[in-house]
Amino acid sequence: MRTADGIRALVRETFASASGGFRPCAFFDDRLDCIRVIARDCSVLEIRLNPNLTVLQDNYYPQFGGKQYVGFTVKGARHFCNEHGLSMSAPINVSDLLDAILKAFPDVAVELFVNAIARPLVQEENIERVDVSGASGNIPAASLA
Repeated sequence: MRTADGIRALVRETFASASGGFRPCAFFDDRLDCIRVIARDCSVLEIRLNPNLTVLQDNYYPQFGGKQYVGFTVKGARHFCNEHGLSMSAPINVSDLLDAILKAFPDVAVELFVNAIARPLVQEENIERVDVSGASGNIPAASLA
């Protein structure tokens, strides 16, 4: 029988070689058929702008002084990419994805979100591409805390 301290030591030893903290990322979730762009690992409120676009808002941004919006999700990614000429056989530039979102949803709220929030967010966090080919459906290991 192991002690609590022994179990803690074993867990620390097992995960000691983990890849480190969270890094901003963009990835394709194959199982949910969506593209996720996440700039910060935090508790979020999902705000749906339309049936395909969801904005991620930090639940605690006023308390901790962080940015209010920390990412977004594009649902129905396979169909969206097909309809807008974004090949899923190679990584997609996030700026091309944002351009396609603007063309697909000519709405004031979407335009405001893309130009005032999403573009600055991906530029500041240096999120350049989303790998949609060969996706496993999981968050990249390098992005996990």
